[in-house]
Amino acid sequence: MSRNDRGEYSPSVTDEEILAFIAREDRPIQTAQSVGDQFGIDRSQAYRRLQRLADDGALEKSKVGGRAVVWWLSTESEQASEATICDVNPDDSIFDRETFEAGEPTNTSENIDDILYGDAGSA
Repeated sequence: MSRNDRGEYSPSVTDEEILAFIAREDRPIQTAQSVGDQFGIDRSQAYRRLQRLADDGALEKSKVGGRAVVWWLSTESEQASEATICDVNPDDSIFDRETFEAGEPTNTSENIDDILYGDAGSA
């Protein structure tokens, strides 16, 4: 943690960064130790941050052994992430452009605006 302009402690890693780390990892679960290692914070600080995220409903947790706890994105967080990632506008003009075949000569670098947005002169 670091101090802000008023001398108050502020986290060196945001909640969004923690959630993004958990969402993009190959394992669907993480431990406080793995989160701490990823962000260079001690395990107890990572545990407190994860617990706060669980209290807020962003994470779920389960005790899996004597003192071992695992954390994962809650169903609500997964749905929010999927909505953000998969939010595609089917009316976007990029879907209306002509397609090209392999080997077909194209000059897309000079005509990129026309390809993506139609004839710029007609706007």
